[in-house]
Amino acid sequence: MDWRELAPAALAVLGVACGVPVARWLRWVTYRKPDEEELPLPGSRWWVVPVLGINWWLLARHALTAGPLTGDGPRAAAGDVLVMLTLLVVGLACTCLAAMDMDVHRLPDRVMWPTMGVLTGGLAVAAVVAGEPWPWLRALLAGLACGGFYLLLALLSLARGSLALGLGDVKLGALLGAGLGWFGWGTVLTGVYAGFLAGGLFGLALLLLRRVTRGGEFAYGPPMMVGAHVGLLVAPESLTLLG
Repeated sequence: MDWRELAPAALAVLGVACGVPVARWLRWVTYRKPDEEELPLPGSRWWVVPVLGINWWLLARHALTAGPLTGDGPRAAAGDVLVMLTLLVVGLACTCLAAMDMDVHRLPDRVMWPTMGVLTGGLAVAAVVAGEPWPWLRALLAGLACGGFYLLLALLSLARGSLALGLGDVKLGALLGAGLGWFGWGTVLTGVYAGFLAGGLFGLALLLLRRVTRGGEFAYGPPMMVGAHVGLLVAPESLTLLG
């Protein structure tokens, strides 16, 4: 069996193992601001363990088997490995951001900005190593487009007197858009659409469970991340993997 097929399963196991200390670290809630200290503690975060395993499996599988780099030579293989490593770091950060967002409805800049830097820099190095700059340029354009789109939505919601989307969601949109953009515009569009759908279903579930009231706020970052994962799974560029 080819190493590209074995690596995702191995990384899924590693992700589960890493999820245990990550979940414990998140219990220290060191990301809270002084005015958030009185909020109820979030609990054990047990879900981080399986989520990180699934996250790393999907990201490794897609980076190694559905990447845009062409050719079977060592440069393309090295580029795919660099993309995989970059996405694993981003996936870990996004799992932490999802937990933080569900706790305080905020995506801390001290995690978000370094994550954006890792993604941009890692993809740039992969493009240079492989000698194919276009995927990186497309990722940048997709990040700017998605960030601009979510900024427009945030401004529209603010004009209506609500804050359904915050600047943290705007930056997350740019981050996810850039990551999806590496794999193609179809992946970007599918991921964004799926994010809106996941957000609607998540909000409806919270309403039915009476966890929020009509017009109330909830963490929109996790549905955006779910949508990005759906984009990787079912985008036009990925359909051949699922057949």
